[in-house]
Amino acid sequence: MKKLVFLVICLVPISLFAQYGESIRTGRPGQAIGAYSVGKNVFQVQSGLTYNMVDLKSGTEINSFTHSTVLRLGIIEKLEVSGVINWQKDRISNQEQVEKFGGISNTQIGARYNITENKGAIPAIAVQGRLLLDAQSKDYKRDKFGSKFVLATGNKVNDWLSIVTNFGIVWSGYNQDPTSLYILNFSFGLTEKVGAFAEMYGSFDDANPNFDGGISYLINNDLQLDLSAGWDSNPNISSWFVDGGVSYRLDWRP
Repeated sequence: MKKLVFLVICLVPISLFAQYGESIRTGRPGQAIGAYSVGKNVFQVQSGLTYNMVDLKSGTEINSFTHSTVLRLGIIEKLEVSGVINWQKDRISNQEQVEKFGGISNTQIGARYNITENKGAIPAIAVQGRLLLDAQSKDYKRDKFGSKFVLATGNKVNDWLSIVTNFGIVWSGYNQDPTSLYILNFSFGLTEKVGAFAEMYGSFDDANPNFDGGISYLINNDLQLDLSAGWDSNPNISSWFVDGGVSYRLDWRP
């Protein structure tokens, strides 16, 4: 963590301006976050619905529906604040019984700072930190506050390919040891309005990565629809999900 803080301090002066995107930049679809903020006087909403199925291969099956919403507000050109709220409904079944419960499953607040822009071999770089709150329904409530820190990079290779990486550490708040995370994202511009992506992601503590991919459609510069799906490569379980959502922004820039 000390090395990450030192890197941020060293790189902050490199770039004095953030690039406001002509079209919306959103963390949907996929797991990776980008290396840019939304820009000053911009409010952005990223919302989606996910169905997840997990078969533990021991007679237990977990089916979940999650509605997730991320709110992002640009304070200055390079700095944004954000919040997350998830509502979830779970069904856990085995050979003996079925259990159902639901409610608010995740709440977070945080901020992202864009350090550098992508110029040639220099990638766009950002840091994001979030506080994982304990404001959940009783079935999901954290034992204490958690936290999550992510270093994100982005590089536009050519007119149709971009590569994004995320590296981070998470304290979940459930009395567990911190876990690492990594995400490698390849994004493709198929047309001016249609995009696609493929990702590999997981934890350095687990040898079995996850994979997902999907498409997005840009209705206009401020509104995007998306659809994606993914699966877990762990041979001991069967896990997959499908996700669809929308991202839109309100722009008060002069």
